[in-house]
Amino acid sequence: MQLIQIDDVIPQPYQDQLEAETSALGWFFHKETARPGLSFARNYPGFFHMAFDAASPAPVASAINALLVPLLFVSMDKAKLKLNDLIRVRLGMFPQTPLDVPYHNPHVDFYEPHLVGLYYVNDSDGDTVVFNETCDKVGLEESVAYANQGKFVELARIPPKKGRMVFFDGRHYHASMHPMSHPQRIVVTFNFR
Repeated sequence: MQLIQIDDVIPQPYQDQLEAETSALGWFFHKETARPGLSFARNYPGFFHMAFDAASPAPVASAINALLVPLLFVSMDKAKLKLNDLIRVRLGMFPQTPLDVPYHNPHVDFYEPHLVGLYYVNDSDGDTVVFNETCDKVGLEESVAYANQGKFVELARIPPKKGRMVFFDGRHYHASMHPMSHPQRIVVTFNFR
């Protein structure tokens, strides 16, 4: 699957409502947002809010999930993709940080075949970077050395834009970036098969 990008994937009032709803969410702090517990040379902290986790005894973790799942259906229809199984819906938020690095630590969300959909809630800076390397070629432990040594090769760089949805093969390593010019960057990550 090639990377698919759709701007203004949902109508402006829906975009505005999602942006407004995220301002009232409870956010949880992670000291390393890519893969906590690994020995990266540097950690990049951020915040998350879980909306849906199929592995949980109570999969719907947040009321905002009711606004996010229809967004996924509309986006997948426009991208001509099919949903067989929703794995997770997670919101990530990075506050403005004056740190000059090209991107956070590369990671994959799950080490199994799946797709990733990223929806950008607000206009911001802090690109998403998708890399050539996949988890089929670079395993979890090796990925830390790749990250620490700067071995990952960029495939695509996606700037955050309110209303933008991007789909790609979830086996590709990818990385976020904190904003340096905007107060915050909020992205919804959909993981599905």
